[in-house]
Amino acid sequence: MSRPHRVFRPTRSLQLLAALALMSSLLGCGTEEHEPPRGPVFEFGPAPASPTAPTQHLLTNSIDGAAVTGIRDDGSIVSAVEWFDGGLEQALAAAKAQAKLVFVDVGAYWCPPCHELDEKTFTDPRVGEWLAKHAIAVHVDAEKGEGPDLVERYHVQAYPTLLMLEATGIEKGRLVDFIEPDALVPKLEELAAGGNVLAELEAAVEAAPADVEARYRLGHAYVLAARQSDAERVYAGVIADDIDNAKGLTSKVIYDLAMFFTMKLEDDPETAILQLQALQSKFPDSPEATKAYRMIGRAYCQLGKPDEAVAALEAMLATDPEDVELAASFGWFAFREKCRPDAGLAAVLAGIGRAPDNAELRYLEAELRELVGEPEAALVAIRKASELEPDSAYYKRQVRRFEALTGD
Repeated sequence: MSRPHRVFRPTRSLQLLAALALMSSLLGCGTEEHEPPRGPVFEFGPAPASPTAPTQHLLTNSIDGAAVTGIRDDGSIVSAVEWFDGGLEQALAAAKAQAKLVFVDVGAYWCPPCHELDEKTFTDPRVGEWLAKHAIAVHVDAEKGEGPDLVERYHVQAYPTLLMLEATGIEKGRLVDFIEPDALVPKLEELAAGGNVLAELEAAVEAAPADVEARYRLGHAYVLAARQSDAERVYAGVIADDIDNAKGLTSKVIYDLAMFFTMKLEDDPETAILQLQALQSKFPDSPEATKAYRMIGRAYCQLGKPDEAVAALEAMLATDPEDVELAASFGWFAFREKCRPDAGLAAVLAGIGRAPDNAELRYLEAELRELVGEPEAALVAIRKASELEPDSAYYKRQVRRFEALTGD
């Protein structure tokens, strides 16, 4: 799909990067890091969920009148949370009538931490009881129905994001990533009482302003809340105190600016590519330099350049051809972006050749084979994934889904 031509103007993010480049040229190269390029939060992209994907929640907390929350033998989930059967505006109206808050779980079909929430946290009776007492609970698939509008309205930057809203729709706070049930209830209580993670991070920085890592955590929280000016203000100080990337923070800052602001909020993939390439040039051995290949690929997909996208992902693989996690990253990219699934499948199959018992690779093989029109082979692959991880409720549900696709 073609995009309108853009007149190049340096964004605030790019201006900050330019200042970084100037200072770095005076101070020399940063230190090397070899931490694997992985993180707990799954970034989102424009990948519509499969129309045949099973519903993630059953809107009940009992079967045949018995309180049996948890995962059933077939992989289906009986949630302890009484999910509201309606849209956000209806939920806000119900919250107003009942003098409650609104809790919104924003997730996606393909997001592993979202599955963890469904299977481990939302099946916990303590979580269900707290939400039933204090909030109207709404589950939103970010890529279906009203999901995209809600993501834009609240500037959701990663999945899963848990929003706590007043009945007016004003956000009280948010939590990001999978959270164990023991930890979630106290955090919900803090949000309901007016406290939130962002306020705690601000207090930590105020108490120890010289702690550059604490300032990075605060800046990143501002990023996730889409508070661009606050994030850039804090990040400028982080760069000044870690100009050579000795703490591995400057490379994180550049990556955050390119991905969350330039790429998403400013919708400027051309500039994001330049920022990420500058990151790779300046700090080639940082974990973010490796992660940048996938983001560059995503930007090229948005620009309608799938071959350039594949070239970026192949360059990522070349950094460590034996790393099956990179093969999985290529597979997730091709699946989520629906960009050259044939190339993603080739990378995944090569990874399976090195790690035949990797269930994640087998799952990705199934999704990609379905995209390239090989449903029977996809069913074989997903059955293998479920066989390798027999306790995975998600894989059990996917086996049922692929069986339906093949009529098996």
